[in-house]
Amino acid sequence: MRALYLLLLLLPMISSCGKGELDPDTLTNNPFDPAYNGASVFVFDTTYLDPVNVGGTTLFYQAILFHVKEELFLSDAAYSVQVFDRESGITTIIDANPSNSDRFHYQKPDAVIGSPVCLELRLYNNQSAARAEEICATLQ
Repeated sequence: MRALYLLLLLLPMISSCGKGELDPDTLTNNPFDPAYNGASVFVFDTTYLDPVNVGGTTLFYQAILFHVKEELFLSDAAYSVQVFDRESGITTIIDANPSNSDRFHYQKPDAVIGSPVCLELRLYNNQSAARAEEICATLQ
């Protein structure tokens, strides 16, 4: 009887401990979410001319190196980066280089010294792209 009384006394307290309704519109701290409103995820590192041998001919591409601030992720996640080259209008999905790192290496053909190249970058996983961020690089 005493246990039943104690249970009846604690029941209202236990039932009031539930969490309220979850509002997805308030969840903006995940860098993989298009509505993410936190710190920048991408950091430009450097750019340089990258010689590439194509069919016995050496072409010079502009290498644009950047990294991802994985410390902003809410948990470990596999991902790629979707790169939109604003000049060419081409979208490419690239993986980390070297693999299993936070470093990325984008190669742009037709490098022009002194001309800025701006890329729109998005985290990309499970066929979904996150918020876009821009980095720009100029060969000197």
